Amino acid sequence: MQTIVTAREHLEVGRLDECAALCRTLLEADPNDRDARTLLAACLDARGRTLVDEGLIEDAIDAFGQAVAADPANVAAHAALGRALAAEGWFDEALAAIADALRLSPADIGINLDRATVLLKAGHLLEGWAANEWRHRQPGRGTTSPAPMLPKLKHLGDLSGRTILIRHEDGFGDTIQFLRYAQLLAETGARIVLSAPRELARLMRRQAGIAEVLTGNADPARYDYHCPIGSLPYVFDTSTETIPADGAYIRADAKLTVEWAARLPPGPRVGLVWAGASRSGDPAAQALDRRRSLPFKMLLPLTVTPGLSFVSLQMGPARSQIAGGVHDPMGAVKDFADTAAIIANLDAVISVDTAAAHLAGAMGKPVFLLDRYDNCWRWLHSRGDSPWYPTLMIFRQTQPDDWLVPVTQAAQTLEEFFPES
Repeated sequence: MQTIVTAREHLEVGRLDECAALCRTLLEADPNDRDARTLLAACLDARGRTLVDEGLIEDAIDAFGQAVAADPANVAAHAALGRALAAEGWFDEALAAIADALRLSPADIGINLDRATVLLKAGHLLEGWAANEWRHRQPGRGTTSPAPMLPKLKHLGDLSGRTILIRHEDGFGDTIQFLRYAQLLAETGARIVLSAPRELARLMRRQAGIAEVLTGNADPARYDYHCPIGSLPYVFDTSTETIPADGAYIRADAKLTVEWAARLPPGPRVGLVWAGASRSGDPAAQALDRRRSLPFKMLLPLTVTPGLSFVSLQMGPARSQIAGGVHDPMGAVKDFADTAAIIANLDAVISVDTAAAHLAGAMGKPVFLLDRYDNCWRWLHSRGDSPWYPTLMIFRQTQPDDWLVPVTQAAQTLEEFFPES
């Protein structure tokens, strides 16, 4: 028997057409089926983010609104309405819908994190960082530690001689983005130990402010405070006006940079990244990767820019798409230390929203960010620049899944950027 459980399973694995069809069948049988109405709206919302049809997001907003009207106590419908409104940049309305959900379920971790995301994307960073601390309450997210969590900097006294353990949390890009705070903490006199994945460790050991880098589950013998790296903006009370973004804060190893220079084509050189990491076992993450990635062939208008050499920085299965004379050194790359050395030899990087874009921005390289319609909160809304990386330019989709506009804009800007190439 086809049930709401089956429809939900379709949605979780990305079978959106099947989910929508089953929900409509269930609603034909029972127009008051609130679960089917909410799930249909969620399906429309997901389709609106993956198909070139902006109207589907509007349909999803209407459907969520109907679900809320039919059942004002439906927490999931209020929250979903808020997410859909936020995807369109209607932040006041989104926060109002999420507030309705939280009045019904104030301790819901997911909805509190939805609120954090909307606040951050809207530029209300101080409120957003505070709300984002709800992530520590997620199952399996908290860490046991003999030392207390690092409090806000304004509440701390003299840190001279104190050891602070900073822990990697989520993606590589997050750790690269927030590493800037490690040097600021070190300038207070603290000793900074970073716990990071192996892929980042060799690069991080050479960065200013880092006294020690640990991998795996190792902890230093003694430390006075610990802090997940995503909480450092909260610790520093960071607003859009106080983001520490003065100059490059990550440097490649000089010896590696020279070694990689000999393996690259003549300049000017432009790096390319067109796909995110595919994360199996996580349907939501896979859906996000599909939205932020594009096929290599769509970058061909960029690769014909005269006088430039193009160098792939792409890792993973998407490497197989390379064509058109693009140089691919990534088979010999061991970790981010090698990637940084390659970037140090480039004149610009064109990338979708990946760790490579963060790394190039952190190194002070010009970055052309090709950004999806429902962009990540860190790139804010309706901006062509980023307060996090002064050298980064944003070329954003004007419709879901339509890369033509941002790629065309980036190609035109690239020609202006290298007029004599």
